[in-house]
Amino acid sequence: MMLLRTRFQLFVYFMLKYAMEILLAESSVITTYYFIWSTSSVAIFLACLGLTVLPVNIIIGNYISNIFEERQVLLASEIIVCIGILLSFNIVTPYTVPQYVGSALVTFVAAEVLEGVNLSLLSRVMSSRLSRGTYNGGLLSTEAGTLARVIADGTITLSGYLGESKLLNATLLPSLFICISSIVATCFTYNSLY
Repeated sequence: MMLLRTRFQLFVYFMLKYAMEILLAESSVITTYYFIWSTSSVAIFLACLGLTVLPVNIIIGNYISNIFEERQVLLASEIIVCIGILLSFNIVTPYTVPQYVGSALVTFVAAEVLEGVNLSLLSRVMSSRLSRGTYNGGLLSTEAGTLARVIADGTITLSGYLGESKLLNATLLPSLFICISSIVATCFTYNSLY
């Protein structure tokens, strides 16, 4: 059971890193195509996203984690990441800056919250033999994150062959599928998370 929970936590970590890599890596292409943003505008946008990390972690660490259980925060964060991904799709034309910036902010902040809670839960469910030595929990989570980034970058590359107009939705579909799978897995293992 412990190995199953460890795999689940690594899958959640994979999901959040995949979603964040899709968001961050394709932001320059998406914003240039839809909004004709310059490189400096994209840099400011990404810097503003990055500036949310510390305040969000302080709020979660000092307040939210004292009110709710970690598994509740985990499930809520996954659902909010899913909502952020859904809001990112280009279904209604024209695709607007508030839609993109708002959905990116929701996805990024929820993924940051999810990362902290997930790693905390991972440290609790990790078996004792994975707590020491070279092949420990830190290495496994790093490898899961690296694999997620590689696959996300591959997804962006392959989706690029469809053309810039289809890039956004083509890269968001796998993110949405992985996120929904993660939510379903959380629901099935919810009672075993502590």
